[in-house]
Amino acid sequence: MDAAPTMNLRLALGLTTVLASPLCQAQPPFLNLYTFESPPYQMVGSDTGGESQISGETADTVICAANRAGWSTRIRITPQNRAIHSLERNMIDGYFAIDPSAELDTIATRSDPVALEKWYFFTRDDKAFTKDLRIGVVAGSNEEAWLSAKGYGIFLSVSSPSQLLALLKRGRIDTALMDERVMDRLRQAKELAGTQLRAHFVRYAPLYLYLGETFTSDNPEFLGIFNRTLNSCMAGQLALSQEEDRRISELSSRLFKEMNSILDVRQIIDEGPRQESFTDVMTIDSQWTALSPLAVPDLAADILALPGSKALQAWQHSHQGLVTEVMLVNDMGTLSAMSQLTSDYWQGDEPKFQKVMENRATQPGGDPPIYLSPIRYDKSAARFQVTASRPVLNDHGEPALGVIVIGLSIEEALSDSEQY
Repeated sequence: MDAAPTMNLRLALGLTTVLASPLCQAQPPFLNLYTFESPPYQMVGSDTGGESQISGETADTVICAANRAGWSTRIRITPQNRAIHSLERNMIDGYFAIDPSAELDTIATRSDPVALEKWYFFTRDDKAFTKDLRIGVVAGSNEEAWLSAKGYGIFLSVSSPSQLLALLKRGRIDTALMDERVMDRLRQAKELAGTQLRAHFVRYAPLYLYLGETFTSDNPEFLGIFNRTLNSCMAGQLALSQEEDRRISELSSRLFKEMNSILDVRQIIDEGPRQESFTDVMTIDSQWTALSPLAVPDLAADILALPGSKALQAWQHSHQGLVTEVMLVNDMGTLSAMSQLTSDYWQGDEPKFQKVMENRATQPGGDPPIYLSPIRYDKSAARFQVTASRPVLNDHGEPALGVIVIGLSIEEALSDSEQY
Protein backbone atom coordinates (compact mmCIF):
# COMPACT_ATOMS: atom_id res chain seq x y z
CA MET A 1 0.00 0.00 0.00
CA ASP A 2 1.18 3.51 -0.82
CA ALA A 3 2.47 5.52 2.17
CA ALA A 4 0.31 8.52 1.25
CA PRO A 5 -3.02 6.67 1.16
CA THR A 6 -2.07 4.87 4.40
CA MET A 7 -1.26 8.16 6.10
CA ASN A 8 -4.51 9.69 4.82
CA LEU A 9 -6.48 6.73 6.18
CA ARG A 10 -4.82 7.03 9.57
CA LEU A 11 -5.46 10.76 9.60
CA ALA A 12 -9.11 10.20 8.70
CA LEU A 13 -9.51 7.60 11.45
CA GLY A 14 -7.82 9.91 13.94
CA LEU A 15 -10.10 12.80 13.03
CA THR A 16 -13.14 10.52 13.31
CA THR A 17 -12.07 9.55 16.83
CA VAL A 18 -11.48 13.17 17.84
CA LEU A 19 -14.80 14.31 16.39
CA ALA A 20 -16.74 11.39 17.85
CA SER A 21 -15.36 11.91 21.33
CA PRO A 22 -17.13 15.25 22.02
CA LEU A 23 -20.36 13.75 20.66
CA CYS A 24 -20.17 11.00 23.25
CA GLN A 25 -19.35 13.52 25.96
CA ALA A 26 -22.27 15.71 24.85
CA GLN A 27 -24.80 13.07 25.89
CA PRO A 28 -26.60 14.41 29.00
CA PRO A 29 -25.95 12.54 32.24
CA PHE A 30 -28.78 10.59 33.88
CA LEU A 31 -30.57 11.67 37.03
CA ASN A 32 -31.74 8.51 38.81
CA LEU A 33 -34.96 9.15 40.72
CA TYR A 34 -37.59 7.25 42.67
CA THR A 35 -41.21 8.25 43.15
CA PHE A 36 -44.48 6.49 44.03
CA GLU A 37 -47.60 5.86 41.97
CA SER A 38 -50.25 8.54 42.34
CA PRO A 39 -52.33 9.20 39.21
CA PRO A 40 -52.63 11.73 37.62
CA TYR A 41 -49.33 13.02 39.03
CA GLN A 42 -47.04 9.97 38.70
CA MET A 43 -48.09 6.78 36.96
CA VAL A 44 -46.65 3.94 34.93
CA GLY A 45 -47.16 4.46 31.21
CA SER A 46 -46.64 2.24 28.20
CA ASP A 47 -43.42 0.28 27.80
CA THR A 48 -40.76 1.66 25.49
CA GLY A 49 -37.86 -0.60 24.60
CA GLY A 50 -38.70 -2.94 27.45
CA GLU A 51 -38.78 -0.18 30.11
CA SER A 52 -41.87 1.24 31.79
CA GLN A 53 -42.19 4.97 31.25
CA ILE A 54 -43.30 7.14 34.18
CA SER A 55 -45.60 9.98 33.17
CA GLY A 56 -48.09 12.39 34.76
CA GLU A 57 -48.08 16.07 35.67
CA THR A 58 -45.44 15.95 38.39
CA ALA A 59 -43.21 13.48 36.59
CA ASP A 60 -43.40 15.64 33.45
CA THR A 61 -42.49 18.75 35.48
CA VAL A 62 -39.42 17.06 36.99
CA ILE A 63 -38.33 15.71 33.60
CA CYS A 64 -38.77 19.16 32.02
CA ALA A 65 -36.79 21.02 34.70
CA ALA A 66 -34.04 18.38 34.76
CA ASN A 67 -33.72 18.51 30.97
CA ARG A 68 -33.37 22.29 31.07
CA ALA A 69 -30.64 21.84 33.65
CA GLY A 70 -28.84 19.52 31.19
CA TRP A 71 -29.85 16.13 32.58
CA SER A 72 -31.85 13.16 31.35
CA THR A 73 -33.93 11.20 33.86
CA ARG A 74 -34.53 7.61 34.89
CA ILE A 75 -37.60 7.41 37.10
CA ARG A 76 -38.87 4.31 38.87
CA ILE A 77 -41.91 3.63 41.01
CA THR A 78 -41.03 2.23 44.43
CA PRO A 79 -42.48 2.06 47.99
CA GLN A 80 -41.69 5.05 50.18
CA ASN A 81 -39.63 3.13 52.75
CA ARG A 82 -37.38 1.73 50.03
CA ALA A 83 -37.00 5.15 48.42
CA ILE A 84 -35.96 6.78 51.69
CA HIS A 85 -33.57 3.90 52.46
CA SER A 86 -31.99 4.27 49.01
CA LEU A 87 -31.69 8.05 49.34
CA GLU A 88 -30.06 7.78 52.77
CA ARG A 89 -27.39 5.50 51.31
CA ASN A 90 -26.94 7.58 48.15
CA MET A 91 -28.05 4.67 45.99
CA ILE A 92 -30.25 7.08 43.99
CA ASP A 93 -29.92 10.78 43.15
CA GLY A 94 -33.34 11.86 44.38
CA TYR A 95 -36.91 11.12 45.43
CA PHE A 96 -40.13 13.00 44.60
CA ALA A 97 -43.01 14.08 45.05
CA ILE A 98 -43.30 14.28 48.79
CA ASP A 99 -44.36 16.61 51.57
CA PRO A 100 -41.61 18.30 53.60
CA SER A 101 -39.98 15.65 55.76
CA ALA A 102 -37.99 16.37 58.93
CA GLU A 103 -36.22 13.05 58.40
CA LEU A 104 -35.22 13.80 54.81
CA ASP A 105 -34.26 17.39 55.60
CA THR A 106 -31.34 16.01 57.63
CA ILE A 107 -29.98 13.78 54.87
CA ALA A 108 -30.97 15.45 51.58
CA THR A 109 -31.57 18.84 49.95
CA ARG A 110 -35.10 19.95 49.07
CA SER A 111 -36.01 21.69 45.81
CA ASP A 112 -38.72 24.28 45.32
CA PRO A 113 -42.19 22.69 44.91
CA VAL A 114 -42.51 20.41 41.90
CA ALA A 115 -46.26 19.94 42.37
CA LEU A 116 -49.24 21.50 44.09
CA GLU A 117 -51.99 19.25 45.39
CA LYS A 118 -55.31 20.33 46.85
CA TRP A 119 -56.35 18.25 49.82
CA TYR A 120 -59.89 17.88 51.09
CA PHE A 121 -61.67 15.92 53.77
CA PHE A 122 -64.59 14.29 51.94
CA THR A 123 -67.72 13.45 53.93
CA ARG A 124 -71.04 11.97 52.81
CA ASP A 125 -74.04 14.23 52.21
CA ASP A 126 -74.03 17.34 54.43
CA LYS A 127 -71.99 15.85 57.26
CA ALA A 128 -69.77 18.46 58.91
CA PHE A 129 -66.13 17.66 59.50
CA THR A 130 -64.86 17.32 63.06
CA LYS A 131 -61.65 15.81 64.38
CA ASP A 132 -63.47 12.95 66.12
CA LEU A 133 -64.70 11.45 62.83
CA ARG A 134 -63.35 8.09 61.68
CA ILE A 135 -60.68 9.17 59.17
CA GLY A 136 -59.54 7.02 56.30
CA VAL A 137 -56.41 7.54 54.20
CA VAL A 138 -54.24 5.74 51.67
CA ALA A 139 -51.37 3.90 53.38
CA GLY A 140 -47.91 5.33 52.74
CA SER A 141 -49.30 8.53 51.22
CA ASN A 142 -48.30 12.11 51.92
CA GLU A 143 -51.75 12.57 53.45
CA GLU A 144 -51.13 9.80 55.97
CA ALA A 145 -47.79 11.30 57.02
CA TRP A 146 -49.37 14.75 57.37
CA LEU A 147 -52.26 13.45 59.49
CA SER A 148 -49.84 11.70 61.84
CA ALA A 149 -47.64 14.80 62.12
CA LYS A 150 -50.69 16.95 62.94
CA GLY A 151 -51.96 14.58 65.62
CA TYR A 152 -55.07 13.30 63.84
CA GLY A 153 -56.28 9.84 64.74
CA ILE A 154 -56.33 7.59 61.66
CA PHE A 155 -59.11 5.00 61.77
CA LEU A 156 -58.15 3.06 58.62
CA SER A 157 -55.26 3.07 56.16
CA VAL A 158 -55.99 1.28 52.88
CA SER A 159 -54.11 0.42 49.73
CA SER A 160 -55.82 2.62 47.12
CA PRO A 161 -58.08 5.67 46.62
CA SER A 162 -60.78 3.43 45.11
CA GLN A 163 -60.84 1.29 48.24
CA LEU A 164 -60.98 4.42 50.38
CA LEU A 165 -63.98 5.74 48.47
CA ALA A 166 -65.77 2.38 48.71
CA LEU A 167 -65.37 2.41 52.50
CA LEU A 168 -66.70 5.97 52.65
CA LYS A 169 -69.75 5.06 50.54
CA ARG A 170 -70.52 2.05 52.78
CA GLY A 171 -70.17 4.07 55.98
CA ARG A 172 -67.13 2.15 57.22
CA ILE A 173 -65.34 5.48 57.63
CA ASP A 174 -66.81 8.95 58.16
CA THR A 175 -64.34 10.94 56.09
CA ALA A 176 -61.48 10.44 53.67
CA LEU A 177 -58.49 12.74 53.18
CA MET A 178 -57.65 12.87 49.50
CA ASP A 179 -56.32 15.12 46.76
CA GLU A 180 -59.02 16.81 44.69
CA ARG A 181 -57.60 15.59 41.36
CA VAL A 182 -57.52 12.00 42.60
CA MET A 183 -61.18 12.26 43.59
CA ASP A 184 -61.94 13.78 40.18
CA ARG A 185 -60.51 10.67 38.51
CA LEU A 186 -62.74 8.47 40.64
CA ARG A 187 -65.73 10.60 39.69
CA GLN A 188 -64.87 10.40 35.99
CA ALA A 189 -64.63 6.62 36.34
CA LYS A 190 -68.21 6.75 37.73
CA GLU A 191 -67.11 5.40 41.11
CA LEU A 192 -69.03 8.27 42.74
CA ALA A 193 -72.33 7.28 41.12
CA GLY A 194 -75.28 7.85 43.46
CA THR A 195 -73.14 9.36 46.22
CA GLN A 196 -73.21 13.01 47.25
CA LEU A 197 -70.03 14.18 48.95
CA ARG A 198 -69.13 17.40 50.69
CA ALA A 199 -65.56 18.63 50.30
CA HIS A 200 -63.90 20.41 53.23
CA PHE A 201 -60.76 22.22 52.07
CA VAL A 202 -57.69 21.33 54.13
CA ARG A 203 -54.60 22.73 52.43
CA TYR A 204 -52.62 23.33 49.31
CA ALA A 205 -49.86 20.76 49.63
CA PRO A 206 -46.53 21.63 47.98
CA LEU A 207 -44.59 18.51 47.06
CA TYR A 208 -40.84 18.46 46.54
CA LEU A 209 -37.85 16.71 45.01
CA TYR A 210 -35.21 15.66 47.56
CA LEU A 211 -31.68 15.29 46.21
CA GLY A 212 -29.08 13.10 47.91
CA GLU A 213 -25.95 14.51 49.54
CA THR A 214 -23.54 12.92 47.07
CA PHE A 215 -25.42 14.26 44.06
CA THR A 216 -25.67 17.84 45.38
CA SER A 217 -22.01 17.78 46.40
CA ASP A 218 -20.91 16.56 42.97
CA ASN A 219 -23.30 18.87 41.07
CA PRO A 220 -23.62 22.10 43.11
CA GLU A 221 -25.03 24.11 40.19
CA PHE A 222 -27.90 21.73 39.38
CA LEU A 223 -30.49 22.74 41.97
CA GLY A 224 -30.32 26.46 41.23
CA ILE A 225 -31.00 25.89 37.52
CA PHE A 226 -33.66 23.27 38.28
CA ASN A 227 -35.53 25.65 40.62
CA ARG A 228 -35.38 28.56 38.18
CA THR A 229 -37.03 26.53 35.43
CA LEU A 230 -39.82 25.02 37.54
CA ASN A 231 -42.32 27.84 37.01
CA SER A 232 -42.21 27.55 33.24
CA CYS A 233 -42.29 23.74 33.41
CA MET A 234 -45.39 23.92 35.64
CA ALA A 235 -47.16 26.47 33.40
CA GLY A 236 -50.90 25.89 33.41
CA GLN A 237 -50.88 23.64 36.47
CA LEU A 238 -51.34 26.50 38.96
CA ALA A 239 -54.42 28.14 37.43
CA LEU A 240 -57.49 28.72 39.58
CA SER A 241 -60.45 26.45 38.92
CA GLN A 242 -63.72 28.06 37.87
CA GLU A 243 -65.16 27.65 41.37
CA GLU A 244 -62.01 28.99 43.02
CA ASP A 245 -62.03 31.98 40.67
CA ARG A 246 -65.63 32.77 41.62
CA ARG A 247 -65.01 32.52 45.34
CA ILE A 248 -61.76 34.51 45.30
CA SER A 249 -63.38 37.19 43.11
CA GLU A 250 -66.25 37.60 45.56
CA LEU A 251 -63.86 37.81 48.51
CA SER A 252 -61.62 40.30 46.67
CA SER A 253 -64.60 42.49 45.80
CA ARG A 254 -65.56 42.71 49.48
CA LEU A 255 -61.99 43.56 50.46
CA PHE A 256 -61.67 46.28 47.81
CA LYS A 257 -64.94 47.86 48.95
CA GLU A 258 -63.81 47.77 52.58
CA MET A 259 -60.47 49.36 51.74
CA ASN A 260 -62.05 52.11 49.67
CA SER A 261 -64.46 52.89 52.49
CA ILE A 262 -61.67 53.63 54.97
CA LEU A 263 -58.74 54.76 52.77
CA ASP A 264 -58.46 57.49 50.16
CA VAL A 265 -56.53 55.45 47.59
CA ARG A 266 -56.54 58.27 45.02
CA GLN A 267 -54.83 60.60 47.44
CA ILE A 268 -52.30 57.90 48.33
CA ILE A 269 -51.41 57.55 44.65
CA ASP A 270 -51.17 61.33 44.20
CA GLU A 271 -48.81 61.62 47.18
CA GLY A 272 -46.50 58.84 46.01
CA PRO A 273 -43.26 59.38 44.07
CA ARG A 274 -43.39 59.78 40.29
CA GLN A 275 -40.50 59.72 37.83
CA GLU A 276 -39.94 62.16 34.98
CA SER A 277 -39.17 59.57 32.31
CA PHE A 278 -39.28 55.87 31.55
CA THR A 279 -35.48 55.87 31.49
CA ASP A 280 -35.48 57.01 35.13
CA VAL A 281 -37.98 54.27 35.97
CA MET A 282 -35.77 51.57 34.44
CA THR A 283 -32.64 52.87 36.17
CA ILE A 284 -34.33 52.87 39.56
CA ASP A 285 -35.91 49.47 38.93
CA SER A 286 -32.52 47.92 38.08
CA GLN A 287 -31.02 49.24 41.31
CA TRP A 288 -34.08 48.15 43.29
CA THR A 289 -34.11 44.56 42.01
CA ALA A 290 -30.35 44.23 42.55
CA LEU A 291 -30.71 45.09 46.24
CA SER A 292 -34.09 43.61 47.20
CA PRO A 293 -34.82 41.63 49.31
CA LEU A 294 -31.40 41.50 51.04
CA ALA A 295 -31.31 45.27 51.42
CA VAL A 296 -33.87 48.08 51.28
CA PRO A 297 -33.22 50.58 48.46
CA ASP A 298 -33.35 54.25 49.46
CA LEU A 299 -36.51 54.94 47.44
CA ALA A 300 -38.16 51.84 48.90
CA ALA A 301 -37.43 53.11 52.41
CA ASP A 302 -38.95 56.48 51.48
CA ILE A 303 -42.09 54.82 50.11
CA LEU A 304 -42.48 52.57 53.15
CA ALA A 305 -42.30 55.67 55.37
CA LEU A 306 -45.17 57.44 53.57
CA PRO A 307 -48.48 57.81 55.45
CA GLY A 308 -50.21 55.92 52.63
CA SER A 309 -47.91 52.93 53.06
CA LYS A 310 -48.43 53.00 56.83
CA ALA A 311 -52.20 52.94 56.21
CA LEU A 312 -51.84 49.94 53.89
CA GLN A 313 -49.72 48.16 56.51
CA ALA A 314 -52.37 48.72 59.17
CA TRP A 315 -55.15 47.50 56.87
CA GLN A 316 -53.17 44.37 55.96
CA HIS A 317 -52.54 43.70 59.66
CA SER A 318 -56.30 43.82 60.29
CA HIS A 319 -56.59 40.84 57.90
CA GLN A 320 -53.52 39.02 59.15
CA GLY A 321 -53.14 35.57 57.62
CA LEU A 322 -55.48 36.32 54.72
CA VAL A 323 -53.95 39.44 53.15
CA THR A 324 -50.26 38.91 52.35
CA GLU A 325 -49.41 42.24 50.70
CA VAL A 326 -50.99 45.45 49.40
CA MET A 327 -49.61 47.91 46.86
CA LEU A 328 -50.82 50.95 44.96
CA VAL A 329 -49.35 51.45 41.49
CA ASN A 330 -49.67 54.66 39.48
CA ASP A 331 -50.47 54.84 35.75
CA MET A 332 -46.75 54.66 34.89
CA GLY A 333 -46.64 51.23 36.52
CA THR A 334 -44.43 52.36 39.42
CA LEU A 335 -45.13 51.99 43.14
CA SER A 336 -46.87 54.81 44.95
CA ALA A 337 -47.32 52.93 48.24
CA MET A 338 -46.79 49.41 49.58
CA SER A 339 -47.38 47.50 52.78
CA GLN A 340 -43.99 45.75 52.58
CA LEU A 341 -40.87 45.63 50.44
CA THR A 342 -41.47 44.30 46.93
CA SER A 343 -38.98 42.59 44.63
CA ASP A 344 -39.18 45.36 42.01
CA TYR A 345 -40.22 48.99 41.64
CA TRP A 346 -41.76 48.88 38.16
CA GLN A 347 -44.92 46.75 38.01
CA GLY A 348 -45.86 47.86 34.50
CA ASP A 349 -44.61 44.70 32.79
CA GLU A 350 -46.73 42.36 34.93
CA PRO A 351 -50.20 41.03 34.12
CA LYS A 352 -51.66 42.34 37.37
CA PHE A 353 -51.04 45.86 35.99
CA GLN A 354 -51.39 45.33 32.25
CA LYS A 355 -54.60 43.27 32.31
CA VAL A 356 -56.34 45.83 34.51
CA MET A 357 -55.21 48.90 32.56
CA GLU A 358 -56.18 47.26 29.25
CA ASN A 359 -59.68 46.32 30.47
CA ARG A 360 -61.13 49.20 32.48
CA ALA A 361 -64.65 49.15 31.06
CA THR A 362 -67.45 48.96 33.63
CA GLN A 363 -71.19 48.66 33.35
CA PRO A 364 -73.15 51.78 34.40
CA GLY A 365 -73.24 51.78 38.17
CA GLY A 366 -71.13 48.61 38.28
CA ASP A 367 -67.79 47.86 39.90
CA PRO A 368 -64.54 47.96 37.93
CA PRO A 369 -63.27 44.52 36.83
CA ILE A 370 -60.96 42.40 38.98
CA TYR A 371 -57.99 40.50 37.61
CA LEU A 372 -56.86 37.39 39.50
CA SER A 373 -53.37 36.03 38.94
CA PRO A 374 -52.55 32.33 38.75
CA ILE A 375 -51.52 30.73 42.02
CA ARG A 376 -47.84 31.27 42.77
CA TYR A 377 -45.54 29.95 45.46
CA ASP A 378 -43.94 32.50 47.77
CA LYS A 379 -40.69 30.81 48.78
CA SER A 380 -39.82 33.28 51.54
CA ALA A 381 -43.20 32.81 53.23
CA ALA A 382 -43.52 29.12 52.24
CA ARG A 383 -47.10 29.58 51.08
CA PHE A 384 -49.20 29.81 47.95
CA GLN A 385 -50.99 33.01 47.08
CA VAL A 386 -52.84 34.89 44.38
CA THR A 387 -53.04 38.61 43.67
CA ALA A 388 -56.26 40.47 42.96
CA SER A 389 -55.97 43.81 41.17
CA ARG A 390 -58.48 46.49 40.22
CA PRO A 391 -58.16 49.94 38.58
CA VAL A 392 -58.32 53.10 40.63
CA LEU A 393 -60.78 55.20 38.62
CA ASN A 394 -61.53 58.90 38.38
CA ASP A 395 -65.09 60.15 38.83
CA HIS A 396 -65.38 61.60 35.35
CA GLY A 397 -64.51 58.70 33.07
CA GLU A 398 -60.90 59.80 32.62
CA PRO A 399 -58.07 57.26 32.31
CA ALA A 400 -57.40 55.21 35.45
CA LEU A 401 -55.06 56.74 38.01
CA GLY A 402 -53.45 53.37 38.58
CA VAL A 403 -54.03 49.93 40.05
CA ILE A 404 -54.58 48.60 43.54
CA VAL A 405 -53.17 45.11 44.20
CA ILE A 406 -54.01 42.79 47.10
CA GLY A 407 -52.12 39.54 47.77
CA LEU A 408 -54.18 36.73 49.30
CA SER A 409 -53.18 33.50 51.00
CA ILE A 410 -54.99 30.89 48.92
CA GLU A 411 -55.44 28.51 51.86
CA GLU A 412 -57.07 31.16 54.04
CA ALA A 413 -59.26 32.35 51.18
CA LEU A 414 -60.62 28.87 50.45
CA SER A 415 -61.02 27.62 54.01
CA ASP A 416 -64.81 27.11 53.80
CA SER A 417 -66.34 23.77 52.84
CA GLU A 418 -68.04 23.30 49.49
CA GLN A 419 -70.37 20.85 47.79
CA TYR A 420 -68.69 18.23 45.64
